[in-house]
Amino acid sequence: MRQGPWQVSIRVGDGWSQQPAGRAEPPRPAAWTGDNAGVGEQAQRRYLPVDDPRRLLIRRAAFGTLVASAIFVVFTATKLIKPIYVHAPWFNDPYDTVFSFTMFFVPLVAVGLLVEVSLSRRSEPLPIDRVVSILRGCRVAVGAIVVEVLSAWIALALGADRPRWTDGATGLLIAVLVLCTLVTARVIADLVRVPQLRRPQSPDSGQAADWLADLVSVASRESHLLGPLRGPGLTALAWIDRNVMNEVRRHPLLAAAFVSAVFGVAVFAFQGIREGYAMSVTLMAMGLGFCGMFAFLVVAGSYLGVARRTSALNGVQRRAIDASVAACILAITALAFRDYLWWAVGSDPSAARPFQLASLVGGAALSSFVVVFAAETLLRSHHLADR
Repeated sequence: MRQGPWQVSIRVGDGWSQQPAGRAEPPRPAAWTGDNAGVGEQAQRRYLPVDDPRRLLIRRAAFGTLVASAIFVVFTATKLIKPIYVHAPWFNDPYDTVFSFTMFFVPLVAVGLLVEVSLSRRSEPLPIDRVVSILRGCRVAVGAIVVEVLSAWIALALGADRPRWTDGATGLLIAVLVLCTLVTARVIADLVRVPQLRRPQSPDSGQAADWLADLVSVASRESHLLGPLRGPGLTALAWIDRNVMNEVRRHPLLAAAFVSAVFGVAVFAFQGIREGYAMSVTLMAMGLGFCGMFAFLVVAGSYLGVARRTSALNGVQRRAIDASVAACILAITALAFRDYLWWAVGSDPSAARPFQLASLVGGAALSSFVVVFAAETLLRSHHLADR
């Protein structure tokens, strides 16, 4: 696995400074700039030549995903405009829970995808490792959009909160939903047409960089925007790559937990204060915000290769992580469908109190953790994983 930051020489002022970079750029033999003749067999397995017809399909899917994500951001931003959002069919749970989390998930993936796309140039061979990362980013972003779009259409079909609907606000929301649906459907069709590619298996494939390294590479490339502060900026970037990014790679789960805790406090504490929640409800909302983001970061981050560990988890540790992710997902699910689950804690929607909600959510999380951990232990899952 990647042990440390890769280095490239970048001109700074009158001298040369060693700075961090992302994925190693492919070699550029003269033959690759024209008809791609003379490309070695190994290079053909690791790169898509400039004139490869698959690149057009990949480019169309990637940019289509970014457009769909931008429209989705506009769609979900309506939640911040209360005079409009109160008239949405998806204003209440379970639909609002899906809305509240996907509005953060999609932009997060889109930013990473934009970084990956910015490192891909038409005039150069395209590393297949990066292509796989781009396509996976597209699938995750589109998948999250599809979940929210389906949830919104279900709310609309069932006439949820029908008394609140108005021609103006509700009509506007439905119009944006239709646009988002059509663009997303087109992107799905483009993704289906893209040929399946696998990461190249080579002796140094374990040293392939991750999304964090690519982010550092783009930041280094764009450092000229700092003007006279470029030198100090590159020095700070090198320190971040050496000390922060490598620590994230060594402890990705702790990093995911930290980011999730910040998300829970920043977003849901603010919401609790703004909407006048009781302290107990605000703390519970913060915890649920942590659960939602943590589950997403662990599952999506592992699939995308955001931070590649220097060693794989297996045994009890891996089973505990799987069970924790399942517990987080079930906690959010219990929150979303609480009006149908109050019977489990001997209550109903009219009589339920924060204690009953905590019991319902906590019980669902604990039960799922125990079931998943026990099942994987009995099946000896991940016993020899990735050795």
